Amino acid sequence: MRKLIIVLCILCSSLFFINPIKKLTYANDNNKINQQNELTVEQAKELLLKYNNMVDYIYQGDASNFEYLKSKNLQGYVFLPDVDTDIGYFVDKQNSNIYFFHPSGYLELAK
Repeated sequence: MRKLIIVLCILCSSLFFINPIKKLTYANDNNKINQQNELTVEQAKELLLKYNNMVDYIYQGDASNFEYLKSKNLQGYVFLPDVDTDIGYFVDKQNSNIYFFHPSGYLELAK
């Protein structure tokens, strides 16, 4: 039993000589995960096209351009479909929700 413990100690200590402590790392700062939390305008348009690809969508501005959205502290993008209608779409850039939107104050979750 004593010989076994001595052999194990020698093997473990040899590992430290092969891989010095400063090289033993469990996490590396160079391997950070980059997470994108907010949608871009292009990503929002892609979401709309996945929602309904039968029409094209015209970017109208972000939430800061519309008083109703600004008063609700929402952040995202407004698009109008390229058809004869006055109802547009608001895409929330925080959670990717799509809403039917009219500047008069109509906002309803579409999906």
